[in-house]
Amino acid sequence: MSPSARLKSPDHRSLEVENFSFFAAPKSTMTSLAAIAKADAECVSGRINFLDHDCLDIGPWLVLAVMRQEMLPIFNGGAIGDQLSAVIKALRLNGPLRFGLGQTYSDPNEIWAFPLRSRRPAGTSRSPTMHLDPQSSEEVAFELCDQIDNWLQQSSSLELSPEGRRIVGKIVGETLDNAQRHSRPDFPNDGDWSISGYMRRQGTGEGQTFICQMAFLSVGAPISTTVNGCVAATKRQMDEYVASHLSSFPNQLYADEHLRTIYALQDRVSGDANAVENGRGGTGFRDIITFFGDLAAATSTGVGAKLAIVSGRTCLHIDANYCEVSRPARGQEFNIWMNAQNLKGTSIFDCFRGNGIAGSAQSASATFN
Repeated sequence: MSPSARLKSPDHRSLEVENFSFFAAPKSTMTSLAAIAKADAECVSGRINFLDHDCLDIGPWLVLAVMRQEMLPIFNGGAIGDQLSAVIKALRLNGPLRFGLGQTYSDPNEIWAFPLRSRRPAGTSRSPTMHLDPQSSEEVAFELCDQIDNWLQQSSSLELSPEGRRIVGKIVGETLDNAQRHSRPDFPNDGDWSISGYMRRQGTGEGQTFICQMAFLSVGAPISTTVNGCVAATKRQMDEYVASHLSSFPNQLYADEHLRTIYALQDRVSGDANAVENGRGGTGFRDIITFFGDLAAATSTGVGAKLAIVSGRTCLHIDANYCEVSRPARGQEFNIWMNAQNLKGTSIFDCFRGNGIAGSAQSASATFN
């Protein structure tokens, strides 16, 4: 809607956002994001009241930060708690969110932040050698390894082993590289992404715990679309899988999307035919799940360790038991089908009707002792 059209509908809207989390309330979180976008399209002014005491999940905040870059400045205030404000400021999200946050009274020394890192929007490079220039994803991988080491040392006097640093670098590098190469079909090899995380101390003395959260956002095509670029043999197998399971979701308008998203999690689903033929590639989700499972098992009771994958209209939840699933027996491949037969792990399958995100978000959370 153009600014002139807005002047013909001088509405003011006040929104309340609560349980802003892809973990705890994915459907209402998506509804809140849609309501914010709708208010931007229909109103000349508005307020947003964020009712959560603390940050429950960084993922929705990354989505909102991207949305705000494309919105007119119609929101002129609202409420937000001190502790949540402290996290937003530590992550340096207040700028992209266009939040004018005042002084906070939460101790900034209790938050160890990996501030927002993001790639420039797709299609905006002016460099004639942009594919040869140093890639920020490599720098982010190195910096994240250092920050995870810092979190481990602060919470449990542990640190990443050389192999752990290699795995983190591989996960971050491949995840961001895939987002860059595949997420924007309209800008080949030029997709954009965001990543952020933090650890926060709760309590004191022997009863203290450390809440760790990380989130990654890829803007553009959802997994259910990009997975169709896999090699021909894999594509045939995926189509057969989707066709055989569509009847399991008789009332789901977007069952095809959900099933393709699930299929993309499995081993050897890749667009690189040479890598698949030689037993390489197509293990990105296994690597993510394995590493986070190791991190949770080494530093926590397992309570609260969880992973959420939101892509398009699909939301997948994987809890602390996924660590076993990610370690198949020798000669077997990693599979996590999100059904009752997947006995080694527990999962929750969720979906959104109508609303979805243009891209993919991955959120991870764990409680360290």
